[in-house]
Amino acid sequence: MSGSSSTTKIRFPCIVYPPHESWQPDLCLGRRYSSSVIISNVWRYDQSTFYIIEEGRTIRRLFLIIIVLTAAQLLLSGCSSKADTSAPEAKQGVLDLRSWSFQNDGKVKLQGQWAFYSQKLLEPQDLERSGIPLYMNVPKTWNSYPSSVGMKKGQGVATYRLTVLITPDDQMLSLRVPNIFSAYKLWINGKLLTSAGQVGTSREHSKAEQYPRIVTFNGQTEKLDIVVQVSNFQHRKGGIWVNFTLGDSGDIIKSQMKRTIQEMIIFGSLMIIGIYHIGLYAFRRKEQFTLHFGLLCLFVAARSSVTSGSFLMQMFTSLTWENGMKIEYISFALSAVSGYLYINGLFPKDTSLFVKRIVVSFGTALCLVVLVTPAIQYTRLLPVFQLFVLFVSLYTLLVLILALLRKREGACFVLAGVAVFVGTILNDMLFYNEWFARNQLVPLGLFFFILMQSFIISTRFSSALRRVEQVSDELRELNVHLEERIEERTDTLRCTNEALERTNRELARSEMSRRHLMANISHDLRTPITLLQGYLEAMQDGVVKTEEQQQKYIRMMLGKVGGLNRLIGNLFELTKLEAGQLRFEFAEVTLAEWMNQLCEHYELDVRSRGIVFACGYIPTHDQEGEPLPPSRIMLHIDQQRMDQVLANLIYNAIKYTPEKGRIALSFQFEPTSNRAIVKVEDTGYGIESEHLPFIFDRFYKKDKARNSAEGGSGLGLAIAKEIVEAHSGTIGAESEVGQGTIITFTLPAVVT
Repeated sequence: MSGSSSTTKIRFPCIVYPPHESWQPDLCLGRRYSSSVIISNVWRYDQSTFYIIEEGRTIRRLFLIIIVLTAAQLLLSGCSSKADTSAPEAKQGVLDLRSWSFQNDGKVKLQGQWAFYSQKLLEPQDLERSGIPLYMNVPKTWNSYPSSVGMKKGQGVATYRLTVLITPDDQMLSLRVPNIFSAYKLWINGKLLTSAGQVGTSREHSKAEQYPRIVTFNGQTEKLDIVVQVSNFQHRKGGIWVNFTLGDSGDIIKSQMKRTIQEMIIFGSLMIIGIYHIGLYAFRRKEQFTLHFGLLCLFVAARSSVTSGSFLMQMFTSLTWENGMKIEYISFALSAVSGYLYINGLFPKDTSLFVKRIVVSFGTALCLVVLVTPAIQYTRLLPVFQLFVLFVSLYTLLVLILALLRKREGACFVLAGVAVFVGTILNDMLFYNEWFARNQLVPLGLFFFILMQSFIISTRFSSALRRVEQVSDELRELNVHLEERIEERTDTLRCTNEALERTNRELARSEMSRRHLMANISHDLRTPITLLQGYLEAMQDGVVKTEEQQQKYIRMMLGKVGGLNRLIGNLFELTKLEAGQLRFEFAEVTLAEWMNQLCEHYELDVRSRGIVFACGYIPTHDQEGEPLPPSRIMLHIDQQRMDQVLANLIYNAIKYTPEKGRIALSFQFEPTSNRAIVKVEDTGYGIESEHLPFIFDRFYKKDKARNSAEGGSGLGLAIAKEIVEAHSGTIGAESEVGQGTIITFTLPAVVT
């Protein structure tokens, strides 16, 4: 934006619309436009308008600001209904409004000190001879009056009187009479203008009724003498605890109409939204939170319909005051239950099943108490109801904070809505306990909560739409590359089939080896036993007569028994090796010492068979390039067991190496892996490639139709393999037919 007088620094990814050829793209990181972005700035350049759209943190900040402002407005509205500080208050039963203009200054609340006649039902003509009254603050319930008044329990009768001095006017005046618990009669200047219920001196002679009224009268008078008889034997608290409002008739009626319209709109909205969410549950039962949210809306709507304006009881005159109170208290308890179940349905992993059972059980118990007891009893339990709702609200906030920290989807919206909703619940508790607040705000709080619910639904719908789009893109890509993927899968299957065929061949070879193994074991055991049996029968039949022949036969039998013992010993030793039960006596020995011992031990045996024998160390250099003598290489081995390995390897090599052949025993050190490498190399017949992988298996011999005279049990290499692996080493073989065989094994070693 070189042409701008001031430059705005862009801190977040953004996009620009409409595009312009003079725009410098490096000033802004491009990003696909979505419904989650907002327009934050507008820049103009060359007659074109650029909308700078920010994402992410900007939206969250703006959203939090909206939440805070809305919550503050709702909470402050609970205190905004107090009387104007400039409006006069009644003193000693007289309210002077002669300097007050209802046309210019508006309506006024009749608050202050009213004359109060405790435990008396007086009509206007009886007041002059009734004695000196007490003066009590209105609005306030009887329960809050001093004990000396005798109304501490809220039950009884009383008469209120207020004299209002006004300037005579041709305009009609109106007085809005609030809900008074629980029956009353009202006179103005000696004329009975309105009543609610039946005022009586006992529960049997009184009848409760509740909804506000507006009375209209002529303003051409200098004094308004307002007398109100009140009786209460049905509710926990009685008296006038909401302000009377006096003002111009049109102003009072207009204000009441606004209030009624507001309450009806909220009631209708709650009903519609509640039924809508129950309908959502009916079509999609998987998401139970919609059912609980719908019930929450209906319960709050039911409670709002019987409080404040009480329009439900005005619409249905057959609905008694007692039934209206039951609706109010049951809805209050069930609102907490359904609200908690709603949060539990949204975030089941963050809530407690134990707390859920407590909430449902306690809420149900409160409802049963309301159903089976009269209002005078269950209304005294209002602190219990309030503590229950307060506990559920605070625990719900804790759950939502935990869900937000765990980054659950929609937790931010729900926490914002619930926080405002809980604030309005606390406001209503203050209202019912006559602490500070003067308005009921729960319906408004729930209305804001519903707004947050719409965000949740929108978020989930957007997420579902994104998933659908993602699946569609994947399907489109799959269709485009279907042939390639089929070809890839075909190649994979072909490779798999080849691997299975190889495995099958190996299994067949293993089965053949197993059969030969059983045949070899049978042969190795049966042959010497048969010979022994023949020798013994010969001696028994007297064929062997001379002592020389007997000694010869005994030597032959001892030889066969020795062979059997070796076979059994080898089998036993191999079994113990494989089970890890054979003890090793490890000791430190240098490679030079071990190598010299082996060379001396086997040289004579090899050369006596006409075979050339070579034994030596292949020089190695360390990392610095210096020669590394074998005396510096240290091994940690069981020398006796390793001698057994070398004996098996060398005598096998002697067996299959012809005269004038060559056997080499070499030693080497590999610095990179810190291993000593030992090789036994011969120039014998060699091993076919198909037999090479199995030469370390027990009883495996390449000559399937072997002659027992050749000796050997087929266990030597298997034992050698187990001993080497017990030393953390490896063993393997290389061979070529007619060229010889090389068997190599490695052992861990260190340089000293």
